Amino acid sequence: MKKGYLAAAALLGAVFATDAANAVKIKVDENSWISLGVRGVIDAKFLGDRGGNDKSDTQFIHRFARVYGKGKINKMIGFGWQAEFFGDPGKPEIIDSFLSIKLADELIIFGGSYKLPFERHSGINSGWAVLFPTGTAYHHATKVFTNPTNEGAPFRSGSRSAGLTFWGNVAGGMLKYYAGIFDVSDEQSGAGQLKPAFALRLQFTPTMLGFKPEKGYVLKDTYVGKKDVLTIGLAYATQKVSGGATGKSFGLDLLWEQNMGGITPHVSLGFVDHKDFKGAKDDDRRGYLAEVGVIFNQPVLFGKPALVAKWSKADDRTAANNDTTNIGVAAVFFIKGPTNKIGLAIDQVDHKNGDDYTDVTLSLFYNF
Repeated sequence: MKKGYLAAAALLGAVFATDAANAVKIKVDENSWISLGVRGVIDAKFLGDRGGNDKSDTQFIHRFARVYGKGKINKMIGFGWQAEFFGDPGKPEIIDSFLSIKLADELIIFGGSYKLPFERHSGINSGWAVLFPTGTAYHHATKVFTNPTNEGAPFRSGSRSAGLTFWGNVAGGMLKYYAGIFDVSDEQSGAGQLKPAFALRLQFTPTMLGFKPEKGYVLKDTYVGKKDVLTIGLAYATQKVSGGATGKSFGLDLLWEQNMGGITPHVSLGFVDHKDFKGAKDDDRRGYLAEVGVIFNQPVLFGKPALVAKWSKADDRTAANNDTTNIGVAAVFFIKGPTNKIGLAIDQVDHKNGDDYTDVTLSLFYNF
């Protein structure tokens, strides 16, 4: 009987393994497995007075509640999916669903619904592995750091699009490229119909200087001192609307983190320029971001502390001139990796055509 229990325990230990990256992993063999996990963000907010009838108030909210999975069918073919329960009660939605075919490190094919390969802070980044808890574009009145196409997936998430993307790492990841086509609409004759959207992204990492490449499809905003990164990205997306305009969006971004022993400095820069945004004629807008921080590599109490400051601006170049500037500071404790953390953020939001206010947010990120 005891041998039977030991055999069962050994079998369970071989089948189920847990770690920060893979959550619960069910393994068939080296090339066939699936990992399952849960994640979410819980916020406690003090919201500043917005003017008019609005008053300062507290708010408690669960931003996301998701389950996810990823895996491999064989050495070449993999898959991933993610479902969200936050939204309409009792109506979970699939956020990601894709299949990948890896022909070589230099050529990987993605098909399905997934993050659009555009500017780093506009969708290709991970919303979980961020340094500033409330993100880049907190309460921008005009969307700039966003998916610039109309070809959203048949799901709620605005950063995803459905289509086909070829991407890969060249020269060990020194160069990385993405080239995607996205189309979910059944085009009819007449104005307002959507043509296919196209997105391109190129990355450069000076690996000859000792910096590590970011080889995955989705990019982190911080590696919490675990990897020295210097990545420069250049992106372009376009889509034509029949009877309207052709939207053209350009993006440029940079991330630098380098472990210097006791500390890891962090610099993240972003710029986007949208012409005829989403095919709306004369809807031009620009976005600017500068974020600097320092991560202390020696744990204190329950995690690695970090301090970060950011400045971002949404420049509405239409007649509405609805500009927004966001200045923020935050303190963060990274409990395990970049996705399990507690952050306290202060965001000052300045609306050119509205009231200014200051919000304070305590965020708890969990990702297992």
